[in-house]
Amino acid sequence: MYDILGNILPGWPDSPPLPAATSLGGMPAFALVIHMIRSRFLVSLLALSLAPACVTLHAQAGSGELTGRITDPNGNGIAQANISAVDLDAGLTVQGATTNSGDYAFLYLKPGRYRIDVAAPGFKNAQSRTVSVETGARIRLDVKLEIGAASEVVVVQADQAQLQLASSDVESTIHGSAIPAMPLNGRNFVQLTTLVPGVALPQGTQLPRINGGRPRTNEYLFDGISALQPEPGQVAYFPIVDDIQEFAIETNGVSAEYGRFNGGVVNVATRAGTSQFHGTLYEFFRNEAMNARNYFTPTTSSKPIFRRNQYGASLGGPVWPRKLFFFADYQGTDQAVGVVRTSTVPTRAQRGNPDANGNPTTGLNFGTTNIYDPATTVQTGSAFTRTQFANNTIPLNRVD
Repeated sequence: MYDILGNILPGWPDSPPLPAATSLGGMPAFALVIHMIRSRFLVSLLALSLAPACVTLHAQAGSGELTGRITDPNGNGIAQANISAVDLDAGLTVQGATTNSGDYAFLYLKPGRYRIDVAAPGFKNAQSRTVSVETGARIRLDVKLEIGAASEVVVVQADQAQLQLASSDVESTIHGSAIPAMPLNGRNFVQLTTLVPGVALPQGTQLPRINGGRPRTNEYLFDGISALQPEPGQVAYFPIVDDIQEFAIETNGVSAEYGRFNGGVVNVATRAGTSQFHGTLYEFFRNEAMNARNYFTPTTSSKPIFRRNQYGASLGGPVWPRKLFFFADYQGTDQAVGVVRTSTVPTRAQRGNPDANGNPTTGLNFGTTNIYDPATTVQTGSAFTRTQFANNTIPLNRVD
């Protein structure tokens, strides 16, 4: 069995060399990621992806795997069948070949929609229907070929396993289409982690608890790069919502490739340009005129000011079709917030009717509240008694 770089995977020593079509060649893919964080905005310029028609992808977390077996009508594996994974969004193709037992594996695929094309001597060419590869997922897709001429193409309903057979990890994926559609206070994707079983986001906190673990014990991967600051266990930054293609949360049985955690893994895949232009333009605002009045605000007072404007745009598409793509986005936030605070302060009489300099001019009178003189404390056994100040007033000579 081979990985998509043409290397023989461990445990498969009988695998013959790959045909020339799968050898490395051309210009390798690269990605440029620039993140800028400032007090008012976050700019994220993503993914200038340059690749030849037969692209080579390099290992990174934040990717998915596509594996399976190619068989004949009797269920026997077909060796050395040519197989391609076609990225339907970018138009890029990854090529490979099956092993002697008919197995294949495409590792480190960018999350997205794919089609599997299969060709073998003596069999009709086959195309699978669209397969979705998710972040951190291992998808198994078996294809059965029909005997016939290679000039014939059969679109097959590939046997995609309904149960997760390739790994034992427990993972949930939140897809990109749902992220901007959900109501998010402040447009922070972390709030959506609570859609996953076993994840809680206590009120007033910014990071989730996964399976009861402390928030600082989780790992956060953005396109395979850790965004976690070990001390004090905070996330360096959060991507703009429109910048996220999808994210997955690994809650149990996580493989050793992730490491550095004892809670869970939040695995984010950001967007990249595709073969078509796509963009967004948005403005979200809040205003005190649409807010309910604070319970403690007098009806004669105006509502505390609360004005937040979040605005931005995103755009992605091809620069050189099937070879060079771009994606960029911007978000700005302007906010002015007033706060209602309720406090208990002493009355003028309790402050001794102070003069212009704030010095008391009379005794400190507490009205109907009983005030006791600590200098008259008497202990009787385990009980203590004190004498009440006359008229609940502390004499002026007792005030420092």
